[in-house]
Amino acid sequence: MMRQRTPRTIEPFPGANVLRPRSMLFTLYGDYAYPRGVDLWLGSLVSIGARLGISEAALRSAVARLARDGWLISKRRGSRSYYALSDRGVALIEEGTARIYEPRSEPWDGTWCVLTYAIPESRRAHRDRLRKQLAWLGFGALGGGTYMSPRSVGARTAALVQEHGVSEFARIFSARFQGPIKANEMVRRCWNLSAIARQYARFSARYTPFFNIDRKRDRDGSLDDATAFVRRFALTHDFRHFPFIDPDLPRELLPKGWAGARARDLFERYHALLTNSALRYFSEVATLSANAINGRSRYASVRARIPRSDGTRRR
Repeated sequence: MMRQRTPRTIEPFPGANVLRPRSMLFTLYGDYAYPRGVDLWLGSLVSIGARLGISEAALRSAVARLARDGWLISKRRGSRSYYALSDRGVALIEEGTARIYEPRSEPWDGTWCVLTYAIPESRRAHRDRLRKQLAWLGFGALGGGTYMSPRSVGARTAALVQEHGVSEFARIFSARFQGPIKANEMVRRCWNLSAIARQYARFSARYTPFFNIDRKRDRDGSLDDATAFVRRFALTHDFRHFPFIDPDLPRELLPKGWAGARARDLFERYHALLTNSALRYFSEVATLSANAINGRSRYASVRARIPRSDGTRRR
């Protein structure tokens, strides 16, 4: 493999979450490679990882592990190895991208999806994994094996319990809440919105000063592409954990002045500010195959969900 000069590592933001190789790869494919139809050469992955402070050994190990676990697929082109998302990886990225870039906006009709289960102790491992995935779907635990979600996720929930082999122990309902307590009291029992709000507030406090600095640097032309790439990467990496903890409740069920709305507005504006410069850097570093350049990569036919810098979406 061609030997590459190790790029200078740029410190993204003081206090930013630690970037681990596995998470870095999912962010890279979700925010850059997949939406643009690019299969990435291993050498490009190493170079990008070095820019982000990840060693070559750690990066190679993470790539091999994701390929072994079925998230990536490897392709040989001459003497080079290229990596693309598997179908399983594409499904994960599609779901995550929708939650990050396409939050709930439609009016809520008041309908709840309710899951009840009585999974025996002999299926404990399945039960524990199911709980984690229920949180991703926006469910909150009401207690006694009962989970509630204000999202229309009945079909996906049925598929999930079937996937874990516990369909015989589960029941799924579509229901409307009748009291006697108020709906916001039930929401407080299902989700710790105060804790979620504190995390959103910390995100806003961390990134607002840097957004103001980089906005000025962008105006005077002093924001270089590599720095914009690292900044945008850290911003997205830190924001992408919110879909795991925030059920994306309808506006009607959220407290007034919801911190999540302010954090999302900051994320979207800062992300858009950095996009053009970050994409220039990515295009320069990523070694594209002839198929990717000609639009025949594994991803060429998919519609990118990630917004352009002007806020519009690709069609």
